[in-house]
Amino acid sequence: MKFTLFSNALMAVALCGTSLKAQQDPLAQEKTDRQAQEIFKALRAVGFEAKDVVFPLYSQRVKLGYGVSVGEDKVLAKASELMVNSAVYLVDKKEQALRATIEGVYPQHDLALLKVSGLGAKAARWADATSLPEGAFLAAIRPDGEAQAMGVLSVQERSLKVEDQGFLGISMDPRSFGQGVRVESVVEGSAADEAGIKAGDLITEIEAQKVKGFFEVSNRLRRFKKGEKPDIKLMRKGREISVRPVLQGREIPEQDSRRLEQMDRMSGTRSVVRSDFGNVLQSDMELEASDSGLPVVDLEGRIVGFVIARQGRISTLILPGDDLAKILKSEPEEVTDQGRQVRRSRSAFGGQPRRRDSMQRELEEMMRMMQRLQSELNRE
Repeated sequence: MKFTLFSNALMAVALCGTSLKAQQDPLAQEKTDRQAQEIFKALRAVGFEAKDVVFPLYSQRVKLGYGVSVGEDKVLAKASELMVNSAVYLVDKKEQALRATIEGVYPQHDLALLKVSGLGAKAARWADATSLPEGAFLAAIRPDGEAQAMGVLSVQERSLKVEDQGFLGISMDPRSFGQGVRVESVVEGSAADEAGIKAGDLITEIEAQKVKGFFEVSNRLRRFKKGEKPDIKLMRKGREISVRPVLQGREIPEQDSRRLEQMDRMSGTRSVVRSDFGNVLQSDMELEASDSGLPVVDLEGRIVGFVIARQGRISTLILPGDDLAKILKSEPEEVTDQGRQVRRSRSAFGGQPRRRDSMQRELEEMMRMMQRLQSELNRE
């Protein structure tokens, strides 16, 4: 019943759309609003269980993210967002602030296990995410039962560890969209170089599936592992070429282009730790870094994952529910010295130092400039 209701609501919204004409027509707008209410009503129904196990986390009134109850007054949260804060509080369903202490960490997954005395929440029931097909509808559920974001599963489970990834050896134009993606350069000696791919080629298909934009090509290529031979079709001076490069291993982490970095920064915050996970799902949900820890549900309301990082403009990383169930069966690593752990966490979790110090210096410099300008104005 839930699936049918939700699917019909999604189809209605997709068919109706929000064209300019519809927005100008009061009757069409009323129909669109009614359909939007239906989809959110259906979403509240499937997210009912998830809302009972998720709680916001704060430090000095600043929201750090969310945590999911795993029973026995324990909560799972993103570690790198918590380790740099001296005091962490959880807000329960009665809007009471409860002190949360870190019992241990799972460094390979950037997870922290918190103890919250008096929480008394039931444990999340993690569902197997391996059966989810690409394109499956997903939603990140807030404590009030509403969706913080909705989207689809864009990439199935895969490893982000450098040693597990296949490397083609090209750079692409992130602005490309339409008939394919243009290759800007080819790394000498790489799989692309050996297969005969050249700068200027247009990538049009990967494994018999047409590709139109940079993100689509990038996501498809990242699914392959070292040694695999994806079938790639190219257009070169109006002629179609098919190649099957043997992907090599990547020795160093992939670096984002400056243009891609700028696009991501303009679209919102990114998580400090957003790579090197052993196994993740990827969705196009648009979230903020402070939305880490939200439970992710499918159309049946199953909790299929946990938001672990906002990686880019339309890239949210999710730890699969079945993996989380396995992780929780093991003991977390002990945190013995909070002060030293803060410094270690930045390298252990593969993150980068926060920009707080540099931002403070920039602010001080701006203040000095303002003072100099004011002095000059006063002299005039």
